[in-house]
Amino acid sequence: MNIAENILKHSLKNVFFLVGTACGGKTTMARKIAEKHGLIYIDERWQGDKWNSEIVDPKYQPNAAKRKKIDWEWYFSRSVEEFLADKNDNHGSEEYLQFLFIELIKAAQSRMVITDIWITDYDFLLEVSDRSRIACLLAPGELIVRDYYGREEHMAFTNCIKSLNEPEKKFAVQNELFKIGAHEEVLKAKKYNLFSIMRNEDSTVEKTLKILEKHFGLSE
Repeated sequence: MNIAENILKHSLKNVFFLVGTACGGKTTMARKIAEKHGLIYIDERWQGDKWNSEIVDPKYQPNAAKRKKIDWEWYFSRSVEEFLADKNDNHGSEEYLQFLFIELIKAAQSRMVITDIWITDYDFLLEVSDRSRIACLLAPGELIVRDYYGREEHMAFTNCIKSLNEPEKKFAVQNELFKIGAHEEVLKAKKYNLFSIMRNEDSTVEKTLKILEKHFGLSE
């Protein structure tokens, strides 16, 4: 059974979506807005243990089931070109997204919700949400490379690469991918005419928060 986009849109009318690049401020802003305005914040790790232990079934989620068996030495030893050729293989992310959308709908029945879950299909997002409830937070590639690895929420990723052979080469590949991905995300935001904020050296949490509050109609 497929659920039509108009039904999903009605069910998600109380959800604000933050999308964009790594280090654009999505998590920080989602947490700030949730705390200040009493929203529920749902991130990519929402009930992830329940998803992995109780729900994943190879019959219905073959990619997510396979994800548990990834050889990380092999995975991170690939070249930039190999990663790009394989970027359509999301290793179960789209399957997990189905679970997260159910959780968004459940939470939004009682309170407003804000989420920064990983969504790259903007055609789909614009079918199930209004532009007034979507904001794209961006950061240039150089800033992502500088800030990404040291963040607490990214330490599992960072430490995984550090534990592998020739970590410097593997980090160099990831740095290039971050730069390519950041450029592509800027082009996508322009293509879809999404409300966007580009982070720079002068950006502050307070300034970005005010801009988002105005966009989402949360200003006092």
